[in-house]
Amino acid sequence: MKPKISVIKFGGISLILSGILFFVQYLFVLPMPIPPLSDADLMTWLQNWKTNIAMADELLFFATLLLIPSIVALYRILVKVDKVKTLLGCGLLAVVIPVNIFLVIILGRLVYPVYGIELSPDIYKLVLSIYYGGIHCVSIILSMATIILCLVIRKSVIGKLTAILGLVTGIMDLIGAFPWLIGTGAVFASQLLFSAWFVVLGVRLLRTEVV
Repeated sequence: MKPKISVIKFGGISLILSGILFFVQYLFVLPMPIPPLSDADLMTWLQNWKTNIAMADELLFFATLLLIPSIVALYRILVKVDKVKTLLGCGLLAVVIPVNIFLVIILGRLVYPVYGIELSPDIYKLVLSIYYGGIHCVSIILSMATIILCLVIRKSVIGKLTAILGLVTGIMDLIGAFPWLIGTGAVFASQLLFSAWFVVLGVRLLRTEVV
């Protein structure tokens, strides 16, 4: 039994750290205005926000890797309640990992030159388009994963209150997937709730006993 408890507690710690890092990562992105369309303005924009982009890139990398033990811990607890929903929810959450790592590589091309290769403004626009499209995709996947997992969490030892918070988070994740429609304030609320739910869920995992 001890190995199971150890894995779950490690997953809880990882989930807490992941939630914190995801929020800090967003704080670096928050003040950045929408990328300008003209080539000259875009190059100036990249130069002005180089530090923010670099920090957001690094934080996204570590926050994403911390999801791995977190998913394992969640699966250990929830699979006993509903195997099908747990597989689906954890599977969707796992899909986020390679997508985010790809986005880390993409975002890095804005600030980390490879062998001194200079990119044209058109390439930078393509990179930004792929990145923002990827973030949109990740938000939708996270929304689905969160809602499905919360349907199981409400019946588990983790508790109904955590599940309710997760359901609200899942809905906000879906809304936050469309930042061009809802504005910065709503996106900030979505990201804050997402990170807070990770922290709360991580704390609940730390307090969970597996029998």
